[in-house]
Amino acid sequence: MFRVLLVSTGSNLLLMLVKLVLTFIMTPIMVRYLGNYDYGLWEMVMAVIGYMGMLNLGISPAISRFAAKYRAEGDLENLHRVFASSFVFLIAVGVVVSCLLAGWGLLFSEIMTPDGGNPIVYKYFMLILAGQLLIMFPGHAAESFLEGFQKYYVKNNITMVNSIVGAIVFIIYATPENALLLLAALNALGLIIKYVLFTIMLARPAFGAIRFYRSSWSLEKLGELLKFSFKSFIQGIATNIESATDNLVIGGFLGPAVVPFYSIPQNLTRYIQALGWTLSHAFMPMFSDLNARFKQDEIRSLYLVASKVVAGLVASMGLGMLGIGTPFLALWVGPEYTEQSDQIILLLVLFTAIPMLNPFSSRYLTAIDKHGVFAKLMPVSAAANLGLSILLVQDYGILGVAVGSLIPVLFLQPVILMHSCRHLGISPGHYLLESLLPLMFPLLAMSGVLGVMRFLVVIDSYWVVVTTVALAVLVYGVFFWIFSLKADEKRFVMNKIRKRTGKV
Repeated sequence: MFRVLLVSTGSNLLLMLVKLVLTFIMTPIMVRYLGNYDYGLWEMVMAVIGYMGMLNLGISPAISRFAAKYRAEGDLENLHRVFASSFVFLIAVGVVVSCLLAGWGLLFSEIMTPDGGNPIVYKYFMLILAGQLLIMFPGHAAESFLEGFQKYYVKNNITMVNSIVGAIVFIIYATPENALLLLAALNALGLIIKYVLFTIMLARPAFGAIRFYRSSWSLEKLGELLKFSFKSFIQGIATNIESATDNLVIGGFLGPAVVPFYSIPQNLTRYIQALGWTLSHAFMPMFSDLNARFKQDEIRSLYLVASKVVAGLVASMGLGMLGIGTPFLALWVGPEYTEQSDQIILLLVLFTAIPMLNPFSSRYLTAIDKHGVFAKLMPVSAAANLGLSILLVQDYGILGVAVGSLIPVLFLQPVILMHSCRHLGISPGHYLLESLLPLMFPLLAMSGVLGVMRFLVVIDSYWVVVTTVALAVLVYGVFFWIFSLKADEKRFVMNKIRKRTGKV
């Protein structure tokens, strides 16, 4: 079990690091070629597509969960039923969404066109994205199966190659005149290739030999999937509202050209959330597998130890962004993007990091089919987020949007913690004592390093940024090993290291 989990999580982490590097390289290039208006428009359209992605009714987590369950039970017949039923459903959704986007491009491209711009460019932009969605939706069926089978390294390797090749092509061929269409075309082509390859790989015996058979289509099975997924669907809508609405609110009230001043710091802080999701992703099918085998004690132990590690990494990453975020932005994209950046980064770090202090709640509750609490509470939180953002943006600008996003999180997350602890059979106090309190000394030590480097040394070059990050990571790692890990956890880690190095 540990080896599978380690491989899957390591692969997910590597993909996240590749994306982080590409973001570092590509963001200044994209801003230069696209300009503030088209870059802001790209962010807004991606947010809209994120909402459209919810038209699959949250079926992807259901596919992954049932794939893991039926594989653990050796039920090949139901595996094929899940794939065929979800594949047909997602094709239908893809056709609908693609037609909506194409219709917008054909009929309303002038609305997106800035003064002096060419409406044809924005029409083709939307048509390219429509073609992408036509393939992307059914491709989610194969991707979700690979996740359910814990074959993360397969999909991640393909995604990494696609992302790197796309970035290289954009750097070579992009101009201010073609940048928007080239970016859309590369993004669409990369996704189409990726999902076609996922489907081909899934059909191989080594990856499950799962193919589409018309005879395996079952309306009853689709109903079972959708019944399970409806709670994930509601949760997904709320998550999209919380994560994607900010750019739409800013663009709608202040204009697309203002969006980059918020979205660029936001894209940095989103890697805190990405780290938590990446490190926890492989645990959902693992929890489902253990639950199917009635190994609750093993789930509880895994949940507490893994939460300590992941929450510690998330908190340290957030602390690092607070320390070097503004000077890094000044070096990276220019000092003009650092107005109010310290305040914005603080609010966004809190918004993204607080939910990740209990990083496995959604994974665990989904695995045991007890995630209805998200469907009940997250829409309320998302509605509050949207309402507060619209209210505050008018008087406080982008800073008001960040405040509006944070406030609901402060009320929601304690409730989620209590609910997940109840199903684990522990108290919230026990979780805090076992998973979060041991992180205090490492984080305090790290904050000291960051404070010295930020205010005494002054971070004014990439060399100082790298040095600061290296020192902070070293101090955090040493203090985490000394103060956060128990003796048996240290022995476990050392035994794994000895086995990997052949020193047993």
